[in-house]
Amino acid sequence: MKARVFRLKLTLAGIVCLVAALLVCVDKAATQGTSALSPQEKRGKQIYQKGEGGFGGGEIVAFLNNDELELPATSFTCVNCHGLRGEGTREGGIQPPPITWEKLTGAQTSPLTRRERAPYNEATLARSINAGLDANGARLHPAMPRYRMTAAQMADLIAYLKKLGKEADADPGLTDDTIKVGAALPMTGPLASVGEDVKATLAASFAQLNSQGGIYNRRFELVVEDSRGEPAQTLEATRRLIERDGVFALIGSFEPGDSRALNEFIKRSEVPLVGPVTLSPRLSVPPNPYVFYLLPTFSDQARALVDFVYGKARGKPARLAVVYADNDFDRDALAGLQAQAKMYSMEIVAEHSYKSGQFSAAKTVEALMQKKPDFIFFFGGADDIAASAREMERVKLNAALLSSVVMLGRGAFNLPASQAAQTFLSYPATLPNQNDFAEFIAVMQKAGAPLRSPAFQSVAYAATKVLFEATKLGGRQLDRTTLINSLEQIQDFRTGVVPPVTFGPNRRVGSIGSYIVGVDLGNKQYTPLTDRLVPKERP
Repeated sequence: MKARVFRLKLTLAGIVCLVAALLVCVDKAATQGTSALSPQEKRGKQIYQKGEGGFGGGEIVAFLNNDELELPATSFTCVNCHGLRGEGTREGGIQPPPITWEKLTGAQTSPLTRRERAPYNEATLARSINAGLDANGARLHPAMPRYRMTAAQMADLIAYLKKLGKEADADPGLTDDTIKVGAALPMTGPLASVGEDVKATLAASFAQLNSQGGIYNRRFELVVEDSRGEPAQTLEATRRLIERDGVFALIGSFEPGDSRALNEFIKRSEVPLVGPVTLSPRLSVPPNPYVFYLLPTFSDQARALVDFVYGKARGKPARLAVVYADNDFDRDALAGLQAQAKMYSMEIVAEHSYKSGQFSAAKTVEALMQKKPDFIFFFGGADDIAASAREMERVKLNAALLSSVVMLGRGAFNLPASQAAQTFLSYPATLPNQNDFAEFIAVMQKAGAPLRSPAFQSVAYAATKVLFEATKLGGRQLDRTTLINSLEQIQDFRTGVVPPVTFGPNRRVGSIGSYIVGVDLGNKQYTPLTDRLVPKERP
C-alpha cells in the first residue's frame, strides 16, 4: 500500500513538473512567436529605412527648408539620420537625436535646439512627423524634414518605431555572437560532387575565420540545403533556408540555368545572395538588387571575344558566323555577340541554332562552308564544339573558332591540332598562379578539403572573402540593409582567386572583363593572349 502511494506521489509530482515544463515551453513559444515583426511593423520598417510606403499607400513626400523644397521620401529616409537602431547619427555636422520608443516617450532635451520637451504619445508623434512640431507644440529644428503620408502609413511607421532597436527588429540569423548563412547546393543527383566540393570550401573558409575570432566577435554558421542542381528544387531549398532555417544571408548557392523564379523569390524575401556558383549570371533589367555575382556573364564574355576579333582583323572586314544551343545561357552569349558586332559594323553571315542533344556537326559545318566565315563563334556543349572542330578539319574549313573556357573546359585539349592552333577562348576567372592561389590552397589543405572542382570552389571561396569584407564594412550594428550597402561600396577588392571585384548601386557583377587564351595541346594548358579585356562600350 505504501509503495502504491509512493508511486502515486511520484506520478503526481511528475505531472506537476510536466505541466510546469509545458507552461515554460508555451510561454517561450509565445515569446518567440511575438519576437518577429508583424506585417504592419514590417511596412513601417520599409518606410523608416527606404522611404517607401508601398502597399497601395502612395508616395511619401518630404518637405525641407521650411517647405521650400519638396522631394520623395526615398531621398531623405529616417534611417540616414537616426540610424538603423534609432540611436542617432552625425549628419553634416548635426547630431540627430535617438528615436527609440523609450527615448520618444520620455522627457528629453533636444541636442539640436537645447529645448526640453514633454514625452511623445502616438498623436503628438504623428503631428511631429507630419507637421514638424515637437511634443510641446514648438517648431522642430529646420534640419528635420516633415513628411506627408497617409494615416495608414503613419500608423505603420509608429508601430515600427515601438520595436525599433529591440530584439524583434533584428534580422533572422543574426545574434550577438553568430551570423547564420545558407547555401542551396546539389548534395544529391548528378552534380552531387560539385555540391560536396563547394560545401567543403565554404566550411573551410568559415572555419579559418572563426578560428581567428570571427568578425566583431561573431562566428559564421553554415547551413546547407539540398537543391539537386534543378531549378524547382533549388527554389525549394532556398525557401527552406530562408523560411525554416532563418538564415541571415545566402552564399555560394549553385544557380541552375532557369533561375528566374528563384531570383524573384530572393527579391521578395529581401535576403542577399553573395557569389552564386553558376556557369553564367542571369541578369534581369534592372538587376536583382539582392544577388551579387562575381564573374562576368556569357554575354560580356562574347563581347570581349568580339573586341579581340576586331583587334585581330585590324579594322579589315571580317565575316562572322555563330552556332549556339537553344538555351538561356547560350542565348545570352548570342545577344552579347550581336550587340558588339553591330557596334563595330561587323557582318554576321550565318546563325545556326540547335536543340541540346540534337546536334549534327556534318550538317552544321556544311552550311557554314557555303558562307565562308573568317571566325566561327560556338556557344554550346563541349562535345558539340569538339565535333565541329573535327568536322572543320576534315572538310578543310579554315576559320578561327571562338568560345568560352566555361563551355569547352578540358575538351579544348581534345581538339585537332590544326584547329586548336586557331581556337580562342574567353577566360573569365583569374589565370592560375600559385602565388595568387596560395592562401586558398592553404585554407583547403588545413581543413583537409579536396580540390576536385577548382573552378566552382574558387568562386565559392571568393564569395566568402567578399562576404567577410562587407561584414567588416557594415560594423557591429549589422542588418541585411547594411550588408547590401556595404557590398555596394566594395571597389577593386582582391580575393586572390578571381579578378578584382567591384560592385555599386546599379552593378551586381563584380568582374566584367575576360582574358582571351589560346590552347596549348602539348602541355594541356591555356596560353594567355591578352591582358584582361573589359568589353568596349559604344562611344
